[in-house]
Amino acid sequence: MLQNIQIREFTDDDLQAVYQLIQHTIDVSYREAYPEEAVEFFKDYHSEEQILNDAANGYTVVAECNGEIFGTGTLSGTNIRRVFVNPHHQQKGTGKLIVRQLEKKALIEKVTTLDLEASLVSRQFWESLGFVIQSEEYFPVSNDKRLHYSRMTKTLDIS
Repeated sequence: MLQNIQIREFTDDDLQAVYQLIQHTIDVSYREAYPEEAVEFFKDYHSEEQILNDAANGYTVVAECNGEIFGTGTLSGTNIRRVFVNPHHQQKGTGKLIVRQLEKKALIEKVTTLDLEASLVSRQFWESLGFVIQSEEYFPVSNDKRLHYSRMTKTLDIS
């Protein structure tokens, strides 16, 4: 499947597909790791407005095959955010392709150290790509629940 994937820059016409992809991925992938209050926080945080704002002020890409968008990711300054791959397409290299494209853009922009906030479900993925945990954090959500995450960084190889 990897040979048919196109990684391209996000356009405003992609908004609904990207929004639905993110909401679906959170529903499927986050429910076992997080309390309902944290899942709802994630879903609210990744709103259509936030997606458009990040695309306008950063660099957002989509992974597409046969007209279907099934992955996305954003680089905003030094920060990688909103990397999501449809659960049916995970573990096939799509996320890695997205991140490599964001890293290429970072190097073009003369950014050599990247940072991100990894969810519990994505931490192992980020570690496999060379990101290192700087700290374990949490964010309070409703009903005295917590959203746990890891702050991670990676220094890019400029050679």
